[in-house]
Amino acid sequence: MDTTSNPLKTMNIKAPLWFYFVATLSLLWNIMGLMAFVMQMTMTPDALAQMSPDQIKLYETTPIWVDAVFGFAVVSGVLGCLLLLFRKLIAYQSVGRLAYRYFVANDLCILHSASGCGARS
Repeated sequence: MDTTSNPLKTMNIKAPLWFYFVATLSLLWNIMGLMAFVMQMTMTPDALAQMSPDQIKLYETTPIWVDAVFGFAVVSGVLGCLLLLFRKLIAYQSVGRLAYRYFVANDLCILHSASGCGARS
């Protein structure tokens, strides 16, 4: 990628120490989630036999879409943290879009709840 298209590289701004601390901590958290997902998906019959009947029932009745969402979430979390640590522009843009969508847009929706979400006065 050309440095002119990535303002983070052209500004040559060193990220503060807390940024690397938080990004590394987040990466470790997401790696633990990824490990939990892999262990859940590769559960052997021996490991299942050591579970209580309630845990076995929960494991066997979990819908496939829940496993798919869990897998997507942990994989995208690991990739997002890696992009943040490598200071890629797409990570910052994604965080910005998510923050806007879930905080600002939601607040606007709540403020306009009397006249309907997204309604103009």
